[in-house]
Amino acid sequence: MSGASDRPRRQLFHPGTTIDDLKAYMGPFVATLGYRFNSDDEFVEAVLTAELGILETAGDVYCPCRIRTGDPKEDAQIVCPCIPFHREQFAAIRKCWCGLFVRTDVEDDTELCGVIDEPGPGQEVDVPVCRASDLAPGTVRHVKIGKTDLAVVRVGDEFHAVSNVCRHAFAPLSDGIVEGYELVCPWHGWRYDVRDGTTDHPGADLRVYPLFVVNECVMIRLSV
Repeated sequence: MSGASDRPRRQLFHPGTTIDDLKAYMGPFVATLGYRFNSDDEFVEAVLTAELGILETAGDVYCPCRIRTGDPKEDAQIVCPCIPFHREQFAAIRKCWCGLFVRTDVEDDTELCGVIDEPGPGQEVDVPVCRASDLAPGTVRHVKIGKTDLAVVRVGDEFHAVSNVCRHAFAPLSDGIVEGYELVCPWHGWRYDVRDGTTDHPGADLRVYPLFVVNECVMIRLSV
C-alpha cells in the first residue's frame, strides 16, 4: 500500500542488527497492514535468526523461504516484511509465505507456520488496507494492491473504494479532494460519487470495490 505518510518506512538493516531490532521495527510496520507476529515464539526466533544470517551475506533481510533472483527490483519484493507486495496472496492464506506474520483476525495461528499455498483463480480475498483511524473523515488515501490502483475515501464514518484513475485525463484521484460524497479530480475538476462511481460525464463512471470495516481494519474484497 502507498500514500500513508504516517506509516513507518522500512529501514535498511546493517550487520550487528539483532532479533529485537527486527521485532521493534517489523511489529509496528505489519500492524498498519493488519498483521502481527505468529504466536509461536520459537518459530519466530528461528525465522528471524535465518534473516539475520541472510543479512550478513546478502546485505538485507530477505525472506528465507523465497529464492533471490539477483535482480534488485525483483528481490526488493521479498525483503521482510514483504506483505505490501503480496497482499492478495497473503490475504487468501491469512499469513505471509512462511507464517512469520499472520492476519490479526486469525485465532489459532500455530498451524500456519511454514505452510505455503496459493489462492485459486477467481477466489475472493479480503485485503486489509489500513486502520480506520488512519484515514480522517473527508480525506482520501491511495492504495495499490498488486495491479489494482485504488482511492479509498472516508466520508464521516463511511468508507468507500473506487478506481484511482480519472476517466478524463488519467489523473490520480487520490491526489484530489473530497467534498461530501464526491471525489474531485486534482487536474480538471471532474467529480465522482464515491458511493457508486458515477459522474455526470456519460460513459465515464468509475469502478467501485466492496469495502468493509472489521475490528477497526478497513478491508477491500478482490478476486485473485
